[in-house]
Amino acid sequence: MAWTESKAFRAWISGPMMQAAGTGYTGLDSDTVKAALFDNNVTPDRDAAVAETGYNTGTWTTAREITGGTNWPVGGRSLASKTFTSPAPGTVMFDAADLSAGGTVTLTDAYGCLVYDDSITGGTNAVADQGVAYFYFGGPQSVVSGSFTVVWSSNGLVRFES
Repeated sequence: MAWTESKAFRAWISGPMMQAAGTGYTGLDSDTVKAALFDNNVTPDRDAAVAETGYNTGTWTTAREITGGTNWPVGGRSLASKTFTSPAPGTVMFDAADLSAGGTVTLTDAYGCLVYDDSITGGTNAVADQGVAYFYFGGPQSVVSGSFTVVWSSNGLVRFES
């Protein structure tokens, strides 16, 4: 099975609510959050156990990662302008600025990306570099000596409505 959808990991959604005191979890808005690109050989699973959601664990190994030198390095690029907002009553949204390569880049067959919290080092109910969500690009995306930008939805990366 390959990419078919974009979803938040259930383990990430429940994780912050289950964190024990003293684990050091501070939240996405203050942590280093990255997006790493992946090929079509991953099997995204929103119901994966927390240990399988982290960068370089489970399906998200570096062997399947798409990189572009210093402009899209191994481990991905950091998200900027991260915010939690409440755009409407009963709605909470995590968002960030669209993510561009650091300059001219060559990338081949990037099918999607893993967004993960690079500040998590493991611990209670967590795994190092824990996955937050994954995003399918709708098919292979490539660029040769050009610009590459991941454009997030106007509804944010992750949105909760009650």
